[in-house]
Amino acid sequence: MLEPKDDRWSTFDLVEGFHLSHAISALHSLGVLETLRRPLTPEAAAKIHGLDPALIGGLLEYVAARTALVRKSGKRFSSTDCYSPHSRFLLELYTGAFRDQAVHLEKMLRRPKLAPAAVDRKKHARAFKIARSIPVSGLPELIQQLQFNHILDIGCGAGTLLIQLAKQNPDFAGWGLEANPAMCKVARAEIRSAGIKGIQIIEGDSRNLQRALPADVRSGVAAMTACQVANEMFGMGSSGFVAWLRGLSSVFPGRPLLIADYYGRLGSKALGNQRETILHDYVQLISGQGVPPSSIKKWKALYVEAGCRLLHAIEDTNTTRFIHVVVLAGSL
Repeated sequence: MLEPKDDRWSTFDLVEGFHLSHAISALHSLGVLETLRRPLTPEAAAKIHGLDPALIGGLLEYVAARTALVRKSGKRFSSTDCYSPHSRFLLELYTGAFRDQAVHLEKMLRRPKLAPAAVDRKKHARAFKIARSIPVSGLPELIQQLQFNHILDIGCGAGTLLIQLAKQNPDFAGWGLEANPAMCKVARAEIRSAGIKGIQIIEGDSRNLQRALPADVRSGVAAMTACQVANEMFGMGSSGFVAWLRGLSSVFPGRPLLIADYYGRLGSKALGNQRETILHDYVQLISGQGVPPSSIKKWKALYVEAGCRLLHAIEDTNTTRFIHVVVLAGSL
């Protein structure tokens, strides 16, 4: 059998990866990996979770033999430090929230309009609840330098950015707009847990701000942030993103918008070795969100098409992530 000569996977790698990913996803979803923070026999783990001892025993043997997530010592198994918050985030997001798109890919290929509704919003919210301890790199510091206050965070997720900003500035006032009801629940719980005042979470779609935001909120917003939201607007090509920007401009003309996002790589000449980016591009594609532009030149052209101006760009040279400081079309 001919095998690839580079780091691309062989057919055997793919088949093995398919079964390993399902095994690990099941152990994570059932809570077994969390239970194995302390070493247990398969029989003990099976009893705790109501599972078949022989089957869970074989599954743990396989995962321990082929991954670094589980370790075997004598007759006991335990999860390792590799089962970290980042690992749990990846599992919850890619094998949880976007699982059905992959499992039912044949159906999605024939009827792509079904893809967005197949996202598991509760698991999506759980993923970002796990990620709440991961700081929002660069953006809070930039907002502090620009002295922005009264901020609307579009697609606020678990409220991580707003909480960071409020901790830095006792006079901070902000609103989080989030379309996922499960995510709104997580964000409100996080804000209560942090004991922070002055932040309001609003459930609504940023593509229809007039309906989503009360008039007093619209009049109070001085600046906006959008973290990993703009990339979701490319399901119909660039037209959806341009329409989104024009919609923001109609409600908040001339106001600053800080977009923290990433350059897509799938199908780009700048493909490189960005495995995580390529994976995310693929998941975006099969979930109906589309792949974002691959360069600042292409993003800037879309800003211009929407009547907006790119004032400044901060790019992470080690990843494909960026922060764009944009002024929306129109004037205050």
